[in-house]
Amino acid sequence: MAELPTAAAPSTTPEVARALAAIEASKLLAEADLAECLDAIGDLIRITGAPASIYEWVVHFLGHESLRQFAAQHHITLHESRATDEEQLPKAVVIWTVSGDGMAIVPQGQHPATALLQLREEVAEREQELQRALDFQASIADGHLEDVDTWHARTSKAAR
Repeated sequence: MAELPTAAAPSTTPEVARALAAIEASKLLAEADLAECLDAIGDLIRITGAPASIYEWVVHFLGHESLRQFAAQHHITLHESRATDEEQLPKAVVIWTVSGDGMAIVPQGQHPATALLQLREEVAEREQELQRALDFQASIADGHLEDVDTWHARTSKAAR
């Protein structure tokens, strides 16, 4: 967590009071584990007196955890790019292996939520490609003898 200012005594500013009231209201609808987590966030807000910084940290942390879990679910290892500014990737890139595993290279400093969105797009594109390959193989098994481009043109027109 980034260094946050620490108040000498718990903060009672209106901003902190609003944040704590929102947390207490959210706890009414939360399961016990989530309520405990919300209590911890409330404690951090009370101690630092900086709700915006704490919320930013929580969103960043949860985004990072979601990214990690999504990558693990799809057998993708995550790597941060070490490229210089001039050579930096514009977005996350996934390199797929024959076994279906992948290696994602994420631009340095990219927000986890952005990387997660890009990773979801890469996985969806990969799944479409795999489905297209299966459809093509089924077409060949049914006796259609054509190259991929001709097959794609024929099946794309038929779908319209």
